[in-house]
Amino acid sequence: MSKGVRVKVKIFAAPALALESRELTLELNDNATTEDLLNSISLKERNYVYIVREGIRLNPSSKLNDGDEVLIIPPIAGG
Repeated sequence: MSKGVRVKVKIFAAPALALESRELTLELNDNATTEDLLNSISLKERNYVYIVREGIRLNPSSKLNDGDEVLIIPPIAGG
């Protein structure tokens, strides 16, 4: 029987304020994706965040692995 995946999530800027947390540890099903991760938390502005693992931006169908550490960050703009 599979045990699922445990993912550590670090949250920055406005999403951290919205979730009232800067760090979460989530237990997700095997074959969980970043979309599953976003579905498991209550983040309203989910279209305006990047999910990053090891410096690489993930897409909604990216598979997560047990022990992953991912970042939730908003896009940064400036001039």
